[in-house]
Amino acid sequence: MAEQNNKRKHPRLVHRAKVLVIYSDEQSEQLQMNDFSQTGMFIGCAHEKLPALGDSFHVQSLEIDDAPVLRVSVTRLVPGQGFAVEFIDESAD
Repeated sequence: MAEQNNKRKHPRLVHRAKVLVIYSDEQSEQLQMNDFSQTGMFIGCAHEKLPALGDSFHVQSLEIDDAPVLRVSVTRLVPGQGFAVEFIDESAD
């Protein structure tokens, strides 16, 4: 029955890794990715102020040399835990 409540299109893989979250040229921070899927990831963040739903910015894994910088959009907020983001396909722009 739990599977029926899961609305995700792609399964999540639990993988803890440091990521650089780049909000702008002047503002970035190191956070922890908790899990990821083909279409997005959950980023742990205990800050009181989370990004807003729909905000977009870039993320980059700090665990892989020359990791790509990916554009993402915030899709879900979990106060005290973090936020979920969806990867944005920039090739369509």
